[in-house]
Amino acid sequence: MKNLSFLGVDVAKDTLVIFDGQKVYEFQNERGLKKFKRKFFKKKEDRKKRVVIYEPTGPYSVFLEEFCATNMIKVVSINPRKVPRLREVLGHRAKTDNLDAKLLYEYHKIVSEEEIKEIEYNENLEKLSLLLSEYQLLQNIENKLSNFLEYLDRVPVDSKESKKHIQKNLEETRQRLQKIKKEMEELVNKDDDINKGVKEIEKVKGIGKMIATYCYIFFRKRRIRNRREVVALAGLDPEVKESGKRKLVTRISKKGDNRLRSLLFMGALSAIRCKEGGLKEYYESLIKRGKPKKVAIIACARKLLIFAFYNYKKWQMEAQSA
Repeated sequence: MKNLSFLGVDVAKDTLVIFDGQKVYEFQNERGLKKFKRKFFKKKEDRKKRVVIYEPTGPYSVFLEEFCATNMIKVVSINPRKVPRLREVLGHRAKTDNLDAKLLYEYHKIVSEEEIKEIEYNENLEKLSLLLSEYQLLQNIENKLSNFLEYLDRVPVDSKESKKHIQKNLEETRQRLQKIKKEMEELVNKDDDINKGVKEIEKVKGIGKMIATYCYIFFRKRRIRNRREVVALAGLDPEVKESGKRKLVTRISKKGDNRLRSLLFMGALSAIRCKEGGLKEYYESLIKRGKPKKVAIIACARKLLIFAFYNYKKWQMEAQSA
């Protein structure tokens, strides 16, 4: 720890703001991060002794994570739940990119050795992640095209040309979806670790192949340690507001992976219709206690995530001890 130096990196859509303990720097958030590399990681020894402290921000932090993984740079990925509390403790009342970079840098004073780790880079995993993102995007487009086609059947004007065009796009989208599904299955089957991990997560009632695959990617890339962390990184943790001595839980934070939340929500809807698995009983007990339906479904989605994470960690521990 004594030989390490730290960089606080605040990640925005277009920029990275870095604080090295003395000065604030700003670089373009782009693939390769060439200027960032030239400044801080020009020599091999820089990659060994420098640690990047950052808060995962979904797609915006992808370039930084990819850069750190391919260059074997150690990172500290701060749980989004910790950041507001850290800001409060250190007295950072204002919120700007510069102050956030300094705030993240300050975390090195209390960081533990187990929090410092390398991000894994696995080509099959990256390809799978990309295909899954495209699949979800095209599924959304398919639904919109299908709904618009139904709308065209009801309009009182001639819509033959529009129908023809939409129908063609819909067919092409569905063909691409089928192709992506096949490619994902081939990638999963090709990698023994991915295949076994996905199958283990898939044992949870309400979790199909698609959700299991996304969960596996999420757990493995983030190297999540416990259930509190996984719930927070998915944005399914409660947002607590304090008023005097009262603590009010108003809603989920949504400060995490929105795609995973969406998939888990759909999985929860499926699971509560299923008689087996116990999630239906849990959902009904929440409704009986007066919880709104949406709140009950979100609670079920959180349960699904915890069950999936438990299965993943159990499989991981068994694989390591084998």
